[in-house]
Amino acid sequence: MDMSDMNHNNNEQTDFNAISGEEKLQALRDLIELTDNRLTQQVLNIGMDAHEEDLIRIEAWRALSMAGSSALLGEILHVAAQLVRNPEEDEDVQIYVLQTLALLPITETEIKLAQEVLEGDGYILVKEAAFAILVAHQHVSGAKSALESLQINTNFTKTESKPGEAATNSVRTNRGTED
Repeated sequence: MDMSDMNHNNNEQTDFNAISGEEKLQALRDLIELTDNRLTQQVLNIGMDAHEEDLIRIEAWRALSMAGSSALLGEILHVAAQLVRNPEEDEDVQIYVLQTLALLPITETEIKLAQEVLEGDGYILVKEAAFAILVAHQHVSGAKSALESLQINTNFTKTESKPGEAATNSVRTNRGTED
């Protein structure tokens, strides 16, 4: 390794395609910045990969929260929306994707995504992560009015439901117990 490589901010040291398991998890945890496009793309690919372990995907999304100034930001936001809208996606992964959106510079599109999650009948922790996006980005167009409509229509934690349905909406394990 010559000196020019040494000055390249250690981006050459981790090729995420070449490692797996605990080593990959640790390498993701060790990331302190995400400015290199090649590295950012690799981390995004991990976050998107449904065949990857959920814990590793979660760490990838945590790392992607550092990509706010990345040229790949648009792609990251697009992938995030796809994963959040995918009913087959793991809920823990969705929670971390939404938490990442709360930390990245976003647009009205992501505010609408958060609203969509809050108006849906998803898991309460996924909804809480979506709510955090609205709180974190109150300056973004649509966020304040979304928060106000939540306050008016519901007490957020009660979710939008008819009386008597609230328990089954917030505790998924109760669904279908009458059958």
